[in-house]
Amino acid sequence: MDAVAKLSALAQPTRLEIFLAIARAPNGITSTEVAEQTDTMPNNTSVHLSVLRNAGLVSSTKEGRSVTYRAEPGALRRLTAFLSEAAA
Repeated sequence: MDAVAKLSALAQPTRLEIFLAIARAPNGITSTEVAEQTDTMPNNTSVHLSVLRNAGLVSSTKEGRSVTYRAEPGALRRLTAFLSEAAA
């Protein structure tokens, strides 16, 4: 597991806010909705979403012209387990 990439992705405040918006959307959320909910510019949102996706924290599916993002709960569970084991 690449804990450094995941922790680094979540360390940036705006990116953490974007991740939380995605995690709270049980059926996924579009990049436009993410930008609106987090009050970020679409171009900046896209960059943050790419970092989160590359870190394995979110997945995306393209539906027509829209891209829907979903949190990857398995990635968070593995990160939590890694941190718990390191602290033990």
